[in-house]
Amino acid sequence: MRITNNMVTSSMVSEMQQLETQQSTLQSEVASGLAVNQPSDNPQAFGQVIELQGQNEELQQYGDNANQAMNVANASYSGLNSLQQLYDTASQQGTLGSSAIDSNTQQGYATEVDQLIQQAVQVGNAQLDGSYIYAGTADSTPPFVTTENSQGQIASVQYVGNSDTTPIPISQNATVSAGTSGATNSGIADFINNLVSLRDALQSGDAGSISAANTALAPSEDLITTAVADNGAVQARIGSDQTEQQATAIQNETMISDASSVNLPTTEVQLSQNQLAYQAALQSASSIIHLSILNYINLQ
Repeated sequence: MRITNNMVTSSMVSEMQQLETQQSTLQSEVASGLAVNQPSDNPQAFGQVIELQGQNEELQQYGDNANQAMNVANASYSGLNSLQQLYDTASQQGTLGSSAIDSNTQQGYATEVDQLIQQAVQVGNAQLDGSYIYAGTADSTPPFVTTENSQGQIASVQYVGNSDTTPIPISQNATVSAGTSGATNSGIADFINNLVSLRDALQSGDAGSISAANTALAPSEDLITTAVADNGAVQARIGSDQTEQQATAIQNETMISDASSVNLPTTEVQLSQNQLAYQAALQSASSIIHLSILNYINLQ
């Protein structure tokens, strides 16, 4: 078969175009450090990268959920810790008041307990990001509603929240309820009402009533202690899941990098070889064109 000049020229143009495409790809890889930018670069590696990136996006969402849950748990713990301190102070005032023989001293203790009542209501109606912490899922309104006596003191407290909790997904297989239980929330109302009874007993000056009211506070201590322990378990679970998912995300990033990154020294060698081949092709094309022109002139 006779090979014409046109066939040679067409073959050389095709080869040079291929070298140009390869050179462009290699230059892009060297500049970006990535060997996979689109499916055609490496379909298998591209699919793996997309899958791993999707997993990390999911892990990021679970991480955000875990942070939210931890914020709720921390806020709940802070309030429970404050209630524990209020209990300790009230119990001390009750013990001192039951043995006091001076009515003025007992009235002083009653005034201090009255202040504790107000603080306990404030803790019970605390908010986090606009939501009431101890209200269950009815968190748009204050969960502890008070009534006052004729002296303007808090006479009773009613819990008007609910016993529902909001489960927060923190992994594919785990959810947590970071807030307090309905039983704990109702128990806070009982605690405050027992404080009211202690204050009233101190105001009356009756030692027996003071002692009975102080004894009635004891179940509230157990309630708060249990709630604090439950809260600690929730925080530990959230923290454990956060650590595990962070490790998984780091591992995924490493796999993404391995699948998509170029071997820079090898790629730079390939680019250099491609550039040399391209220059050689240019020189060869120039020679062929030059010879073709001379042949044309000689034929004239």
